[in-house]
Amino acid sequence: MNIGMLNPARHLVGRLFLWFWLTALATAGIAVWISKLTDDTIEIGSITPRHSQMLAQLSQRLERTPIMGSTLPRKLSRLSQKLPLQLIAVAVDTGEIVRSDNSPLPPPAQKHLLNVVTQQAPIVIKQRNFLLIGPQAFVYQSRPYVLFLAERGPPIKPQKLLFGIISVGVVVSMLLSYWFARTLVRPIQQLRQASKKLAEGDWQARAHEPTKRSDELGMLARDFNNMATQLELLWRGQKRLLGDISHELRSPLTRLQMALGLAHQQNINLPTLKRIEREADRMEDLIGQLLTLTHAEAAPAKMQRVTMIDLFDNLCQDTQFEAQNSGKNFEYSDLPDQVVSANPALLCSAVENVLRNAIRYAKSQVWMWVTIEHNGWQVVVEDDGPGLSADDQRQIFAPFYRASLARDRSSGGVGLGLAIARAAVSAHQGSIQASSRDSGGLRITLYFPFKSQTA
Repeated sequence: MNIGMLNPARHLVGRLFLWFWLTALATAGIAVWISKLTDDTIEIGSITPRHSQMLAQLSQRLERTPIMGSTLPRKLSRLSQKLPLQLIAVAVDTGEIVRSDNSPLPPPAQKHLLNVVTQQAPIVIKQRNFLLIGPQAFVYQSRPYVLFLAERGPPIKPQKLLFGIISVGVVVSMLLSYWFARTLVRPIQQLRQASKKLAEGDWQARAHEPTKRSDELGMLARDFNNMATQLELLWRGQKRLLGDISHELRSPLTRLQMALGLAHQQNINLPTLKRIEREADRMEDLIGQLLTLTHAEAAPAKMQRVTMIDLFDNLCQDTQFEAQNSGKNFEYSDLPDQVVSANPALLCSAVENVLRNAIRYAKSQVWMWVTIEHNGWQVVVEDDGPGLSADDQRQIFAPFYRASLARDRSSGGVGLGLAIARAAVSAHQGSIQASSRDSGGLRITLYFPFKSQTA
């Protein structure tokens, strides 16, 4: 049995459990620490001989006749300059507090000081970082005082200490939480980006960094990469198969057409020969469209800068001529003089297939509009034919799909024209969709974003 499998950090559920468990322990530890910091317990101890002697000597020096102009604060300040502790004098009759540095005492320290003014023998009072030694009685200018020794600097206020601890705790927990969230979200985002690229046709898309993890996210990334590899192999196999079949069919088709030519010369059963010739032409058209579809989906299109007039002007004129020969009318809007990045052959093939499909099934009228949008441009082709159901509108761009209205072989379609159009539009990072006209018929919309087209 692999010992590493018992490590909870190797699994996502284990990481979540450890994180929240350690967070709870840290919260409990901080709460205990804060409770100790805010504890007002007072420790009273005995004074050391050294401090006792120091208090006696200082009180004697304070009782000496003061120099003219000297005050008690100045005298306390002068005596405390060479001492590691501060000197505090308290008037016994009024409770007035005089410090060597003239700064006021915090309220808790002042309270403790006044409570032990009447103490007979000197003691030591400790509370967190507060230390007080005394009292030692002395008389200054015929007025009774008591003398205390205290630590230099006022003790930190509990409110400020608590606020500082809470602030540090909030910042640290915020940083740790953000780091933890990033470790979970980052591989998910990379998987999402890779799956989006794969859905857009980038068969090389892989999630590399998450595969280094040993938890469930790492396993998911490795499974995703395996799936993407299999999809890429299937896609390449399909394209290679279509290309090989198309090329292999060309040789017997050529020999069949040569045999038809010889049969025509010998006047052998002309109706049968015409039927064979018609089927051969249909096969030739199918092979040509298969090659076009394979080429449109096989590699990224090479773009160039071209105006819409250069793209569609000749195509619109040819379509108008073809529609007239079919007894139908074709109208198109003025073409914008807009420069776009496109593959002219591929894009014209897409629009041409859509137009031929519209002419084939229109009753009498076909329209085309080319318009500029905010972030792109679009080509809209409409006809007044019988239209399609909502289900057919979603599926007509699939290869070899033929709607129920177009299943008759006399229509001349093989189900690849709109699939070629979709492949060409996808090569331009655009979109194509079918919808119904309000007055009947079918509308095909080809949309191309400006930002996605690179020269």
